[in-house]
Amino acid sequence: MASVGRFQDKIVIVTGGCNGIGRGIVKVFREHGGKVVIWDIDDETGKTMTSAEQFSIHCDMTKEDDIKSAVEQTLTKYGSIHCLINNAGWHPPFHTIDDYSADEMRKLMDLNFIAYFLAAKYTLPHLRKTKGAIVNIASTASTHGQRQATAYCASKAAISGFTRALALEEALNKVRVNAVIPGATNTPLLHTFVTNADDLKEYEDMSAFRRLGEPEEIGHVCLFLATDATFVIGQEIQCTGGMCLGTPFQYRS
Repeated sequence: MASVGRFQDKIVIVTGGCNGIGRGIVKVFREHGGKVVIWDIDDETGKTMTSAEQFSIHCDMTKEDDIKSAVEQTLTKYGSIHCLINNAGWHPPFHTIDDYSADEMRKLMDLNFIAYFLAAKYTLPHLRKTKGAIVNIASTASTHGQRQATAYCASKAAISGFTRALALEEALNKVRVNAVIPGATNTPLLHTFVTNADDLKEYEDMSAFRRLGEPEEIGHVCLFLATDATFVIGQEIQCTGGMCLGTPFQYRS
């Protein structure tokens, strides 16, 4: 007899689900019986398997009309929505504030925050019907400064405030809103910043486990928030391997 997954036959949307953390989230929800809808602009979208368990929609998360259309396509395919995972985002190359223009800042906010706002806005009428959940992928940059990343830190801090406020707003509708804070995670994006073994070790040493997190580990926290965490709202669950527990020297032998 086949086992029943924790998200069996429910519908989850994962933005930016083709790569990195998003791909790990997709894998976990599929393993637990979920029907996954990927919204992504990545070229791999068209190559991602489309089946009864997974459906891919080409969606530019910086375009409001694309997000509206993606909601409609999701409902046409499956008829309901039980969880939205806002994951799509980007970390620009390191820069000083002097080297980052206002236009670049606006574009980053469009992807890293406004997209979360719009995806929530247009899925909430359907999440209220299912008493579903929203999980926002935030960052340690939400609460900690990062040198030469003022724009990125600001965009992620916006997600933290948004999560708390929306959680209070939607509690009476029985929709649970929370966030996950990943640590240094083994993704293609992180490896664009890693140029040698010393750089990799620096990222690994941020964790008390002295390793990178894996995308599936973030996915399991998202699954918990979408299923078992029935009395949890407005929280940012750290999945960092302990990197925010102490000083940079705490884990040195």
